[in-house]
Amino acid sequence: MKQLSSHSSVWFFGLLLWLSGCSAGESALKNGNYDSAVLSAVGRLRQKPEHATAQKVLSQAFRAAYEQRQNAILRLSRSAEPFRWERVLPEYQKLQKLGDAINACPTCPERVSGFPLDFRDRLGEVRELAAADRYRAAEEAFAYRETDRQAAREAVLQFQKASQWVPNYRDADGRAADALYFAAFRLVIEPMRPSVEISSSEYDELQRDIFRNLDQSGPPSQFVRYYMPGVTPEPGRMPNHVIQSFVANYVSRRESITSASATVESSQKYKVGTKKINDSTVVDVMETVKGTLTTHRITVVARLDLRIRALDPGAERVAWEDELTEVEEWADEWETFSGDQRALNGKSLKTRSLLVPSTWQLYSNLSSSMASSVSRKLRYMYRDH
Repeated sequence: MKQLSSHSSVWFFGLLLWLSGCSAGESALKNGNYDSAVLSAVGRLRQKPEHATAQKVLSQAFRAAYEQRQNAILRLSRSAEPFRWERVLPEYQKLQKLGDAINACPTCPERVSGFPLDFRDRLGEVRELAAADRYRAAEEAFAYRETDRQAAREAVLQFQKASQWVPNYRDADGRAADALYFAAFRLVIEPMRPSVEISSSEYDELQRDIFRNLDQSGPPSQFVRYYMPGVTPEPGRMPNHVIQSFVANYVSRRESITSASATVESSQKYKVGTKKINDSTVVDVMETVKGTLTTHRITVVARLDLRIRALDPGAERVAWEDELTEVEEWADEWETFSGDQRALNGKSLKTRSLLVPSTWQLYSNLSSSMASSVSRKLRYMYRDH
């Protein structure tokens, strides 16, 4: 069989691709996938404007897609479903996508001349309607803002959603800020209570790390506000919770050293002496050599326990409490050997590290870790507020 030339092969496979595109459009049309059929037909017509099958597929598929979307729009717009315009919008967006594709093909618009291809005005109108729905829901919730924090929270969310549909719809951003004043859950973070477990300098370092971490990580949501020492809630607003903490236990340094020994043996035999096998013959005695390899391990551990709780001043009770624990551990190993060095088979012994962490280094690491734990704890406890 004669082989196709490189040029012929390219043309042949291009033809196959083109033909498969046509069949794909027809197949999508038959299966009711009208959007896919339109896009497939447009793609073919951009390559070959006079392609009769693609012209037919485009005309039939767009008509079906348009009617399908319009029926969905009519059904949704007449429903009593809350925020129904948010479901109408995607229908217009899909029509706009088809219209943009058809307008990008010079000969395609004439195949669907009886239908609109630009839906941007309708998209704008639906966005306005969707924003109005959200704004109306926000105002209903806002009416209860002073007595119901959850209602104020709902008002914030609804005003913000209105702004997502139409930027700052009817001053929705400002109204959301007004609602947030009532929706905020206020946490007053008190300084740690002094403890005999740590020194004054250690207290200062831990307190500084905690406040720095809380400031950097921030609260878990827009509805939670932290008030550090020196900052009080807005006039007329009481704290919802007061966070208190103290160091319950501190182990500055605990060292332990263990060792384990094992007999090691050379992998080959060495001359260890001689012996006579008769009156005149002396031969070498060949044996493996042995020794004792001892592995030493030092472990240094420091531990810090922090009690933390939240007081509810309104109810005059403890809302929650917990104990946070951080452990800092450092370990090192080294080896010693006794016996015939050849038993090591060339192995180098582990040497002891000279960089043993100081008590201050261990505490500094504990303080940093504990600060992160406090921040994570607060973010977790107030994630849904």
